[in-house]
Amino acid sequence: MHIVFTDLDGTLLDHETYSFEPARPALELLKARGIPLVLASSKTEAEMRPIAAAIGIEHPMIVENGAGIVNMPDGEAEEDGVYDRLRAVLSSMDPDLRRHYQGFGDWSDAEVAERTGMSLESARLARTRRFSEPGLWSGGEDARATFAAILDAHGFQAVQGGRFFTLMPKTSKAEAMKKIARHFAETSDEPVFAVALGDAPNDAAMLEAADRGFIIANPAHAELPVSDREREGFIARSERTGPYGWNDMILQLLA
Repeated sequence: MHIVFTDLDGTLLDHETYSFEPARPALELLKARGIPLVLASSKTEAEMRPIAAAIGIEHPMIVENGAGIVNMPDGEAEEDGVYDRLRAVLSSMDPDLRRHYQGFGDWSDAEVAERTGMSLESARLARTRRFSEPGLWSGGEDARATFAAILDAHGFQAVQGGRFFTLMPKTSKAEAMKKIARHFAETSDEPVFAVALGDAPNDAAMLEAADRGFIIANPAHAELPVSDREREGFIARSERTGPYGWNDMILQLLA
């Protein structure tokens, strides 16, 4: 069976308008063929549920950049209390070290909106976190290494993204994809053919791990480098951007 895993911003959602309407033909074809569509994003569950509802799907979702999986049948793969444990680790640190890190949990909705350019409501949803903490580091490299080592000892990692220094469990979108694929394989008794679509560096591992990967063109950032998997024909690139390219690649896959 096929399962499609997709990033949202700049991939299924237009980079400027955040609309997925140009991908509607491919979305309807996936639904008609009973192919699960798994959303995989840095967004929180609270941010992603309205998008899933608008698309008309109730499949598992990979949230907070792979830090968590939600919507699994019977709550499988959902671990409670991860965010609280992460914040407790921060609270237990020496204040001289802790003061160098400020995350979404330290800021108000208005402060998150100001730092990200989000609306106040979007910032509220982005602060409804269950698995990870984006933030900013203001200290030196030695202190940062000490900070990361403490997180590591408690089972967390610190990942520097384009804008934020994100604290999260030791997992990724790619690992979450594999976990969901295993679940479907075990419950359906069919081998799973995983298809992944993404546009950015944080999608690269997921694209590499999939049976078939599609890099969606996004002129807002540098292109992903060509990998061995792409040279071998397992990964292809869209010509069009965002949901237009997404639509092209899915229709091509299912032709």
